[in-house]
Amino acid sequence: MIPEVSDGTFEWLRRGVWLVLALGVLALLVRGADGPPDPYLVPADADDAGTVEEAELSAGAAVVPEDDGEGAPAPPATAAAPGEVPEPAVPTTAPPGPGPSGTSPPPSTTIASAPPPPVATSAPAPAPARRPLPGFGETDFRITAGGRTFDGVALLADDGPSRSQGLMEQTDLRGYDAMVFRFDSPSKGEFYMRNTRIPLSIAFFDAEGRFVSSADMEPCPDEVRRCPTYGAARPYLHAIEVPAGDLGRMGIGPGAVLSFP
Repeated sequence: MIPEVSDGTFEWLRRGVWLVLALGVLALLVRGADGPPDPYLVPADADDAGTVEEAELSAGAAVVPEDDGEGAPAPPATAAAPGEVPEPAVPTTAPPGPGPSGTSPPPSTTIASAPPPPVATSAPAPAPARRPLPGFGETDFRITAGGRTFDGVALLADDGPSRSQGLMEQTDLRGYDAMVFRFDSPSKGEFYMRNTRIPLSIAFFDAEGRFVSSADMEPCPDEVRRCPTYGAARPYLHAIEVPAGDLGRMGIGPGAVLSFP
């Protein structure tokens, strides 16, 4: 015989069932709140070592990924947020294929060669601009001595008025290397430095172009009544005047030969 249940007893049973369900849901919520805010997904067959590695990752320790056997390290996995599906890792560089022997060749590295440094080149010094002197010509000349050759350009004094004037009143050689005095026949005439503003050196050459002698000449002030004169050791056909001290630079001295190419 089944006992008869009153309406009041049934109401109490129904309330008890709801109370048990409510307590169970509350227990689940409390247990979930005690867990980590962003848990890692651990495989079902994970052992204790795997658990330790997950703890290190959550603490921020850097872990070097193991070689995946294809010649390039596999990128570390990124934990997915709760409710998200983790995206598969995409390799940034395709691993090289196996070589002829079945092994993976090492990745090739190309080193870009730096361009060669520019080579410094020094341009030759420009020749000074020559300023012709009215009443004078110009001529190329060459000095040869002991296998050494000097080529220059000179103002040319080849008549009476130009030979008498020479470099009087000039403050430089006007961009020329020298002034050449040419005579019609061998001469014994002497030179002096009246009204000449710059010190000069002079060399004399005979009719065959051979060096005869030389001298250094100083300007003669106007207040001096009689200026010194400078002559050659023997007759000469050409005399060449240069700035004082330039005879050696041109190779002019004993054994030198003057010519006009």
